[in-house]
Amino acid sequence: MSLTLRQAESYVRLAERWGVRGFPGSMIPNTERLFGIWFRPNDQVLFDAEEGTLAEIEANLAFGKAHMGKGDGRIQPMMSPHACDTHTPATMAALAAAADELGTGLHIHLSQGRQETDDVRRLWGKTPTEWLESFGFFTNGPVFGAHMSGLDWKIDAPILAKHGVVYSHCPSAGGAGNGTQPYPEALAAGMNVNIGIDTHSNDYLEDLKLAVLYGQARHSLRRQLDPDGQPTVRPTVWNAVDAATRIPAKGLGRDDLGVIKPGARADMISVDVSGMLVGSGALPPEPLNNLLYANGRMVRTAMTDGRLQVYDSHFVADNEMDVLANGGKVVEKVWAQLADEGWFTETAR
Repeated sequence: MSLTLRQAESYVRLAERWGVRGFPGSMIPNTERLFGIWFRPNDQVLFDAEEGTLAEIEANLAFGKAHMGKGDGRIQPMMSPHACDTHTPATMAALAAAADELGTGLHIHLSQGRQETDDVRRLWGKTPTEWLESFGFFTNGPVFGAHMSGLDWKIDAPILAKHGVVYSHCPSAGGAGNGTQPYPEALAAGMNVNIGIDTHSNDYLEDLKLAVLYGQARHSLRRQLDPDGQPTVRPTVWNAVDAATRIPAKGLGRDDLGVIKPGARADMISVDVSGMLVGSGALPPEPLNNLLYANGRMVRTAMTDGRLQVYDSHFVADNEMDVLANGGKVVEKVWAQLADEGWFTETAR
């Protein structure tokens, strides 16, 4: 879920060039409009924004059609509404129609917190999950819902499990140390769970590690503080690896992804789990457990459809040094703009 349509266009341009598989979409409403709607002083703001949001839906549908199947079929755009509390019945109906037309489903922030669930109930008399179901989203393609910290477990979990909705657990959401999400509860409820990235950490192995460590801490605390509350399961690295491979592929309806078998796509990575810092010089009896000591620097190979993006721990889909240098120039411009606006001064708190 890109922050703007311009960012989504940039993603497609590089994903196609580098041979990446992706399911991109722009957040609707995008971040140029989002915060005034999301943190609105009253609900009239939401209805006043409806026309602009409908225009964004049309633009994102056009984006999806224009880029569908690029990169030898690896690019499959999806509709990606921000969340239920920033939409109206009219925009939700338009999103459902657009998602049905594209046929690739959607990803959405779903019950990100208790406030979203309360607001949607107040406005429409349903939980966000129930509201999505009423528009037919769960029967018209894959649905990936992020965060889910405000779920009504008695009502929502059975609906999500019934439709095979994937809970995208993003352990680095809001930055490291910003609290935990209901990963252990979702496992106990039998939901499909994958591990997602929410901008703040681009090292996916670190996110798998955070999912396990945060999840185990949350499980232990819940058992101590609320032993008769919502059941939890203590997550393991095996859950996390499953959540990184087989489960999201299943959620997409793709039996040729997330597995190594004859006929599957050659989407694979290799990680050194026996080298310095992560291992002991020998392959351990249960190699996956060593991922808890690994990070992205231990990735030796990454490939999509058999095309290498990383080889011998170096990025080879493009000139590695040029990518870093060009990225640095862009970020320096951002820092300079922030400095000019006073964000790095004592008064800009």
